[in-house]
Amino acid sequence: MSQDFHPSLTITAVSGTADETSAVRVRQLRVVHAPRAGRWATATVGRSPLEIGRLGQTQSPLALDDKEVSRIHAIIEPEPGAAGAFRITDRGSRNGTFVNGAKVEQGRLEHGTVMRVGKTILLFLDHAVAGDVAGVAESPRLLGRSEVMRRLRADLAMVAPRSIPVLILGETGVGKELVAEEIHRQSGRSGAFIAVNCAALPEALAESELFGHVAGAFTGAKAKSDGLFGAAQGGTLFLDEIGECPPPIQAKLLRALAKGEVRPVGAAEPTTVDVRIVAATNRDLSAEIQADSFRSDLFARLSGWVQRIPPLRDRKEDILPLAAMFLARVAPSATISTNAAEALLLYHWPFNVRELEQVISAAGVRAAQGNRVRCEHLPDEVTRVLGPRATAKEPVANESEPLPAMPMVPRDAVPARDDLMAVLAYFAGNVAQVAEYFGKDRKQVYRWAERYQIDLDQVRKP
Repeated sequence: MSQDFHPSLTITAVSGTADETSAVRVRQLRVVHAPRAGRWATATVGRSPLEIGRLGQTQSPLALDDKEVSRIHAIIEPEPGAAGAFRITDRGSRNGTFVNGAKVEQGRLEHGTVMRVGKTILLFLDHAVAGDVAGVAESPRLLGRSEVMRRLRADLAMVAPRSIPVLILGETGVGKELVAEEIHRQSGRSGAFIAVNCAALPEALAESELFGHVAGAFTGAKAKSDGLFGAAQGGTLFLDEIGECPPPIQAKLLRALAKGEVRPVGAAEPTTVDVRIVAATNRDLSAEIQADSFRSDLFARLSGWVQRIPPLRDRKEDILPLAAMFLARVAPSATISTNAAEALLLYHWPFNVRELEQVISAAGVRAAQGNRVRCEHLPDEVTRVLGPRATAKEPVANESEPLPAMPMVPRDAVPARDDLMAVLAYFAGNVAQVAEYFGKDRKQVYRWAERYQIDLDQVRKP
C-alpha cells in the first residue's frame, strides 16, 4: 500500500541582515534523509537552543519520526566565545550522534556539515539567500535546489539573452557543456549550438576546421567547407577545454573574435560571421597567462561574462535528489539505504555530477535484485569514510524505510520519461500525488505513462 507523502516542510522565521545585494544570511538544519514518509523538516538555527528529538517527545521543529532517535537526542546551540558559530551536543542518546561520519559527544557545525541521529540525516547550511533568484524556474539541464544552483540559474537568465561572450569555469564533471547549452537555449538565437573540443583540434587542420576552406585549397579539399564558425552562424559556438588550446590556434581564434570575421583557407576575402562565443575550461587561466601558456588578449575577448559552476561538494543538499534521479533511470522502484546515503553525502566527489551518475547507475544495477542500494553496492572509496559502519548489516527494507529523495524534476514542463519515472518512484506510483506534483489532472499522468509505455503496476510498491 502506498504511503501519503508531503513535500519538505520549511519552518519560516529567517534571521539575518540583508547586504547590498538583498541577500540574507540564513543558518538552517535540513533533514535530507529520513526513515519514514512524512514531512521532512528544515529549521532555522538562531540564538536559542534547538532540540533534536523523537516525535511526540519534544515540541521542537526537529521532532523526528524515527524510532532510533532518543527522546531528546541532541541539541544545537551557539558556541560560546565564537560569534556566529554553532555546535551540536549529544544528550546521552542511546544510538549516538554522528558528525561527518564520526561518533561525537560534541561537534562544531560548518556549512555542509553532515549529521546523523538514528536513521535520520541532516545538513547544516550557512549561506546567503538572495531574494532576487526566487522567480527563476528550475531547468531540466540545471537541476538543483541549493542556493548556489538557484544563483547560477539567475545569472544565466541575465546573461543568456545578451550577445556578450561567456567564459565558464568549473571542475571536471560539473556540467559546463550543459550550462553552455542552457545559455544557447535561453539566448533566442535561431542558429545551431555547435560544440568543439579545443584540446582535440589537430593543429595542422585547425584553421580549416574552425574557419572552413574553399574547394582545392589543399590536397584532399575536394569540396567547400563552412567550418565550425560557419556551422554556428546565427547560433552559438561552444569552445570546450579552451585552456588546452595550443598557442597557434589561440592566435587564429583571437583574430576571428576581434574582427567578427573569418577567412576560409584558400579564400581571398574574409566572411563576416554572427556567432555567440561560449568557452569553458577547468584550468586556472590566470596561472596559464602568467606561465605564457594562454594569451591574455584572448582571455580578455572571451571573458565578457565569467560564470563559475560550483563543485558538487559545495552543494550537498543536491546530492541525494540527483542520486535518486539517476537511480530511477536504472531501477525505478529502488531506494537508498541510510548508510549509503550518509556515505554519498560525505564523499568528496572529485569528478562531480558525472561521477555521481556513474556510481549510482552501477549501484542500481548491482542492487536490482534487492531493490535497495547499500554500501556494498558502492565503490570502497565512497564508503571508506564510514569506517566499520560501511560493512554493518542494515535491516531489510520495509514500509518504514525511506522513500527516494525528493526528485529534482521541473514541475512546469512536460516531463521526459526518466523524469516521470523519478517522480513516480518518489511517490511510490501514487498517481494522485504525481498529478498534484505537476499540477495536472490524474488523466494526464495516465496519458504520459501510456505514451512512455510505463507499467504503473510495476512502479507501485506493495
